[in-house]
Amino acid sequence: MEEFRLIEFHHARDFGKKINATFEFIKQNFKPLAKSILLIAGPAVLIGSILLGSFFSDLFSMFPKMGSGNAEALEFFKSTSYWSQLGLMYLFLFLSYVVTLATINSYIQVYYKKKSNQIEVSEVWEGVRSLIWSYLGSLLMIIFCAALFMFVIVLVGIVLGKISTALLVIAMMAAGVGFIYLLVGIALVFFIQAHEGTGFFESAVRSLRLISGKWWSTFGLSFILSMIGGVISYIFIIPYYIFIAVTAMHSVSGGGDVEMGSSLKTASYLFFTLYYMAQMLLQTLPQVGLVFQYFNLVELKESKGLMGDIENFGKPNDTDQRNETF
Repeated sequence: MEEFRLIEFHHARDFGKKINATFEFIKQNFKPLAKSILLIAGPAVLIGSILLGSFFSDLFSMFPKMGSGNAEALEFFKSTSYWSQLGLMYLFLFLSYVVTLATINSYIQVYYKKKSNQIEVSEVWEGVRSLIWSYLGSLLMIIFCAALFMFVIVLVGIVLGKISTALLVIAMMAAGVGFIYLLVGIALVFFIQAHEGTGFFESAVRSLRLISGKWWSTFGLSFILSMIGGVISYIFIIPYYIFIAVTAMHSVSGGGDVEMGSSLKTASYLFFTLYYMAQMLLQTLPQVGLVFQYFNLVELKESKGLMGDIENFGKPNDTDQRNETF
């Protein structure tokens, strides 16, 4: 049993130290955090991943028929079952993302307040219950604003396209840069909502202010940790693509059509379920990294940790749990 050492959030950290702190936090809290994600977000993630596997299984089974001009393939894409399956898949993938995000941030909040990694799922669940509706509303608002932004860009593009192609290209590039800037600029929204208890718009404005001047470090941190998580999650899907390639080559060499057999359908369900569940667990990486970025920016711009240390100077620490083990 290793000695528990509390990870202090209120520290200004450089890029490398934020990466190290992220992995240290996950290593220290892996079991209780993974347990919380699996038990709270697990049901939605499992249903979403099964629907994802089913969707791709049906889609791949149509590929050979699409090439031969089979009317069955066209009917498949026009069918009610296809669109209802697609809608349900996106619904549960959306819900699983929201619940996973709420679980991660709720866990971090419990750790921050309790100053311990001896955390029960019930404690995390209490936080998730208070966050879930605000997170749903915030994500829907982001999607709505993004859709509105794209709609305006399309209208402007149509007008500029009639005037000059060069103007259209410049406007599209500027819009793309602006969209990415804003997307990174509001990256701290969800944790600010959890930590400071503010609404979406107030949290978005605060996120933009904190990240102002530190956009590249925020983008780099999120990008690198997301890439690491993405690469690890692909371990669960690569065997599936190998299986498809081997099956296709075997069918072609045998002179037959490539058909989606029962074994391939089973593989689709299995590997996509594992892949998506791994992806949701690995969502912890960029999210924890953004939490350390939040506290880093707060320290650099507001020195809240330093002010708290000054206020508590000379006071006994009743919550010191540094001898606790995990």
